Amino acid sequence: MEIKKSNLISVFQFLNDVTLVGAASRARTKLNKEIGNAINELQSDEVALAEELGGRVNDEGRVVFVSEEDLNETEAAEYSKKKHAEFTNAQSDLRQEEAIFNEATKDQFNRLKNALYDYDEKLSGQDATVYDILLDALEA
Repeated sequence: MEIKKSNLISVFQFLNDVTLVGAASRARTKLNKEIGNAINELQSDEVALAEELGGRVNDEGRVVFVSEEDLNETEAAEYSKKKHAEFTNAQSDLRQEEAIFNEATKDQFNRLKNALYDYDEKLSGQDATVYDILLDALEA
């Protein structure tokens, strides 16, 4: 099963919130554990990407680029803006990649898919979109 990295957090949250029982709940828990690991890996990759481009992640979680050259304020701001654009483009490419998940137990994905087909709670907005993304991944 493949999920675009940009969708990992929303799929994780949706699965965390959906009410399932029995084998479907167990299948969800196993998948969500792997999605959590993929989210952590993505975050590490984004930190490494910032560092490769000469930046760092500050205490608030923001990527900061500071030139080590003697630049005036305007030049420093332009340098930072240029580096942020490079980072944003590279980050976007990274988030377009697909994360690949394998079944931890036999028929895990089928159990989850069938439980989601039978899910009778009303879904709208973001939940409906994520439901569709998740079922597309499970059906592929």
